[in-house]
Amino acid sequence: MAKTKLTFYGGVNEIGGNKILLEDKGTRIFLDFGKCFSKRGKFYDGLSKPRLVNGIGDLLVLGVIPEIAGIYRPDLLALCGRTAKEERCVDAVVLSHAHSDHAAYISFLREDIPVWMGRMARTIIQSIEDERNSDIEFEVTRFKERPIKPRQQAVQRRIHDFRTGDSFNFDSIKITPVHVDHSIPGCYGFVIETSEAMIAYSGDLRSHGNRGQLTSDFVSAASEAKPDIMLCEGTRIHEAVNHSEGDVFATCGFLVKQARNSFVFADYSYKDIDRFTTFFKIAKESGRKLLIGVRAARYIQAVRGCDPKLGVPRVDDETIGIYRPRETRYSPEDARFYDAHANVWGCAEVKSKETGVITSMSSYSSDELIDIRPSGGLYIHSTSEPFSEEGIIDEERTRRWLEQFGLQRVNSHCSGHASGVELAKIVNAINPKTIVPIHTESPKLFRVFFGDKVRVVEDSIEL
Repeated sequence: MAKTKLTFYGGVNEIGGNKILLEDKGTRIFLDFGKCFSKRGKFYDGLSKPRLVNGIGDLLVLGVIPEIAGIYRPDLLALCGRTAKEERCVDAVVLSHAHSDHAAYISFLREDIPVWMGRMARTIIQSIEDERNSDIEFEVTRFKERPIKPRQQAVQRRIHDFRTGDSFNFDSIKITPVHVDHSIPGCYGFVIETSEAMIAYSGDLRSHGNRGQLTSDFVSAASEAKPDIMLCEGTRIHEAVNHSEGDVFATCGFLVKQARNSFVFADYSYKDIDRFTTFFKIAKESGRKLLIGVRAARYIQAVRGCDPKLGVPRVDDETIGIYRPRETRYSPEDARFYDAHANVWGCAEVKSKETGVITSMSSYSSDELIDIRPSGGLYIHSTSEPFSEEGIIDEERTRRWLEQFGLQRVNSHCSGHASGVELAKIVNAINPKTIVPIHTESPKLFRVFFGDKVRVVEDSIEL
């Protein structure tokens, strides 16, 4: 009963999908409960989804989520014919950050399991939920019981916020969150004390971003704890070279300056505030407008409101334009947003001033090129390279769109994950007794770097 256990239901021998069960003296805590893109991608693409009529039955049968009694929502179990009452068997979920591969499948968990997350992560998740409008695979802070009935109210989960400097206890387990730098704001690693062990959980982290000091703070705290075990992400353990956000700014700034008489399209994740800020500064210095979509604009407003100290620009800044796509009807939320802002651009305005903008319109991108009809120009790919067959297919589709409109592609990106060199420095500074590689497809490479300290595990193997 007293033994500390770690059981891995996701996040080993794969990138993302973290679901790590920590047990101590009968208390059971999940560290993250994310979507596994590799397992899901075996059966679904970007458009196809599990059948709502079967609740989570399809995902259970296919092995996309683990078969664990007492953790899933009764309404989703009932839809797949499982109506027997199950007693709750998990005390809490502690979330490292808001990316889907760590957070999304909290959506399936029963509402009486409390969730602990950073204040910024909660803001980001709620912003995404507002945009997705009852997506069964992203209902993290609130959900509607299925099947949905008219005028049905959402069930609010029991969410507890934290920030660096806080600590909280679940019986014999004490968790201290410490911020780390990653490709979205509000990310944390954890220093965990149980009755038998000290554990450091890296979450996702890097040292080469704009806020590398955040990761240094985590390394210091974890080192002081003298951990018995470190759960260490290794997304880029096989890569030696880093490009910083400063490199992206310098490279893309030069390219935009050289392309001063051309249309510029910047493709990056709208959730990456550092990248948005980079292209905002480039637009400002080059005398262009940075065009963003309404979804990105609302997200930026939410992040800025949660933490003004991040220095995120206002969406009504003179350097920013909000792109309004050609639609026969807008949602009430979009219509209100467009009406409330004077810096709204349509395709005709972009076409007439195509050399005076940097477009970054996310989901509108490809189709809107038909209306804008740029006369050639520059496409800056500033997001992660594909690591799945689906991503490769999307890359081929992108290539055809670029050829159609004469856009020339260049790549410039700063990863949200530490390289092998960075990870070696981080792990050496923390100096754990045992290292467990997670969030990586190259766990055995850790043994080359760290020798006998490394324990490579499989799903559902206890330590």
